[in-house]
Order: sequence, then structure tokens, then C-alpha cells
Amino acid sequence: MKGYITNDWDRDNLNFLLNSPKPVLDDWNTQCDDDDRLYAQELLDAYARELKLEAQFLRVECEMELLGNYPDAKRVIDKVAQL
Repeated sequence: MKGYITNDWDRDNLNFLLNSPKPVLDDWNTQCDDDDRLYAQELLDAYARELKLEAQFLRVECEMELLGNYPDAKRVIDKVAQL
């Protein structure tokens, strides 16, 4: 799916951006060019979309558990699908 992180190379680069200490990121920033910064922003945007999708799935699961009555599940799924 476009916009999501689909390979190990990109996932490793995202992990670098998310987990490196500030001095390492500052050093990276002084050495990179605009294309590197754009790539980093694309990775972070893709990760944000992944987190949003995961949150939607978790919301559906929680609502279905609270319902206890599965005929009502379609209503919940339709509601989430409109987000």
C-alpha cells in the first residue's frame, strides 16, 4: 500500500530516526542534503499513517468487545470506516 513502510531498509532507517539520540541526529542533519530530509519526512509520515491505522483497528476491537452482541458490529465497523 502506497505510503506505508514495506521493506526492511526503510524500516531500519525509520528506527534510526526514532531511536537515535539527539547528538547523532544533529550530526546526521549536518551531513545530509534536502533529498535525505525529504526521505526522512516521508518515512515519518508513513509511520504516522501506520499508527493511525493501528489505532483504528484497536478501536474496532475494543468496541466489538464492549458490544457483546455481534449483530451490532456492522454498525461499529461502518462508523469507523467513515473516519
